[in-house]
Amino acid sequence: MTDEIIKLRERLVKLSTDPIETRSLLDKLTEEEIAQHDTECPLIVTKSDIQETKDGEFYKLHKTRNGYLLHYHGGYDVLVDDKLLSTASALQQIMDGVPADITDKEERESVELMLSAAELVFRLPMFVLSHPITTLNIATLGIMYMNLLQKMGEVPTEETDNPEYDKAISQMGELMENFAAGLEKEGKEYEKRMGYAQNNEEKKEQ
Repeated sequence: MTDEIIKLRERLVKLSTDPIETRSLLDKLTEEEIAQHDTECPLIVTKSDIQETKDGEFYKLHKTRNGYLLHYHGGYDVLVDDKLLSTASALQQIMDGVPADITDKEERESVELMLSAAELVFRLPMFVLSHPITTLNIATLGIMYMNLLQKMGEVPTEETDNPEYDKAISQMGELMENFAAGLEKEGKEYEKRMGYAQNNEEKKEQ
């Protein structure tokens, strides 16, 4: 409870002729109000729901009883249910980090790159939507990929032998290369505006 809530409760108790009963009723009232709030709130994650937390400097990733909550300090949250298997799996991999049994330097760097890329995908909306051309390019890539999946009728894997898929990925790769530098610059400018870059530099200097 906040200090203000405690003060108000004590004022009500003092006005009562039965302080013990009044405190009991106030406790029950608080429980009912919390229950009503939780029922009416479409999305809610309480402290008791959180099982594990990873601090990623400018974000915190929480593993909950039903999925994952990715919270960026800039005020952007992503709540993912366990039933969304591929997305939840990506968040679990970010939380786990590079497996300890991977000792080869190049292999570790490769895994770190993929984890960084996965985290960046979740972070994209924070700055992509502030740049119209980049937003359209990202949307174009998304539509191309969704159309490809609908045509194939399956999600491709590394074992998938499909020249048409390879061609589409190649085309999307070329499109990505054309604006990747601008996207990176936009992201850095956003983080600078939000103070992330400065905070990270200060932490490195400490």
